[in-house]
Amino acid sequence: MRHLPWRSARPRPGPSDAAPARGGWSLRRRLLLAVMGTGIGLWLASLAIVVGVAWFATSEVFDDALEEGSRLVLRLGIPGEAPGGIQDLRAKRGDTLKLRMYYQLVAPDGRVLLRGDDTPETAFLPGARRKTMATVRADGELWRVHVRPGPGGVTAQVAQPMEERLDLLEEMAENLAWPALGLLALLGLLSWFLIRRLLRPLEDTATLIDAKSPHDLTPVRAPNPPRELQPILDALNALLARLSMALESERRFTADAAHELRTPLAALRMRVQLIERELQLPDAHLRQLRADLDRCTALVESLLALARLEPQAEPLVRETVDLDALLDGLNMEASAPGIRMERALAVPRLRAAPTLLASALRNLIDNAVRYGREGGRVRIESSRLPQGGTRLAVRDDGAGVPADQRTRLGERFFRVLGTGQTGNGLGLSIVARIAALHGATLRFEGGLEGRGLGVVLDFPPD
Repeated sequence: MRHLPWRSARPRPGPSDAAPARGGWSLRRRLLLAVMGTGIGLWLASLAIVVGVAWFATSEVFDDALEEGSRLVLRLGIPGEAPGGIQDLRAKRGDTLKLRMYYQLVAPDGRVLLRGDDTPETAFLPGARRKTMATVRADGELWRVHVRPGPGGVTAQVAQPMEERLDLLEEMAENLAWPALGLLALLGLLSWFLIRRLLRPLEDTATLIDAKSPHDLTPVRAPNPPRELQPILDALNALLARLSMALESERRFTADAAHELRTPLAALRMRVQLIERELQLPDAHLRQLRADLDRCTALVESLLALARLEPQAEPLVRETVDLDALLDGLNMEASAPGIRMERALAVPRLRAAPTLLASALRNLIDNAVRYGREGGRVRIESSRLPQGGTRLAVRDDGAGVPADQRTRLGERFFRVLGTGQTGNGLGLSIVARIAALHGATLRFEGGLEGRGLGVVLDFPPD
């Protein structure tokens, strides 16, 4: 009967408790999008307000220019009013033409008496008789026109194309947009930096939680956590406290039950021995009963050992263990007549808890002897790992374990059928638990000369 233990220090997750995918939504990304979305929205609103205010302000300035232009047209365009003639009225910025004003002198009957270059041949407002400012359509486009009446019913009409005004407005918006886009980019960088910095307590707390081992159920102590994070820490610490109490209660119950069972089992075995002596005859039923009692006692001892090895909050106390002296103290050769014990200890010392390491080796050697072949070999090996740790292995040349059954190495009470040996299936569970407490990995491979089973413990560097 060979029991097969856990493959790793942590329990193997089942299909229902698989870890959630990490591809969920990001709080940092959402905050950044919210800040940038709000910033861009406010930027567009402010740009619209600035452009609107600029439009009204420049429109007033241009309207004042049209009004002044109409006064000049009346003064310069009527014969006898002023020397010379009318030149094109233009508004310049430097040497570049920015906005041109178009003028007309219109007779009372609507005829155009005088007009500038590229000015429509028909009057902007043929029937206008009084001073006015209006937006009209002429020659297929919109014009902003100012009308000023003069002597004899003649009117001066000075206009600007609305398209040229809009071109100036677009240029103004472009000049405003590029600095604003630069400020938006700066806002994005600052927001990313500040959000990352402000969310750092969440990452630090996650690191503290991730650093906890399965046997560490002490409260999570985050340094100076924000108030919004404190309720989560309180709830997590309360959960850890309840879990610790539940594990402690289960461990105490298992230990107490196993301890209380040892005494009646020992007494019952003594009674069986007394009955055998009184009968003075070998009895098969009594021998079987004694074997069953021995098996129950071994099961109770294994349960008690497992209860003592359950997760503890206290750190494991390690010492430098001399492997030769430890194996000499186990004296396994005396309980394995006909089995040749071999040692190949390339690493003579190992940092571990001496009592636990002795228990693990005792179980491994006992399994190798029990399931090895008669007159076979059991070898205990130690070697240095390439990454600096230590490998400890116990190999035999017995029947071994079929490859298809090694996938169940994580199950307690699992036994390979057909071995003809008795057992409770907990020996290697104890080894696995001891390996987990030391941070070592437990795996199974071939034994000696391609036969049997090899149980390998890889301890991390000191």
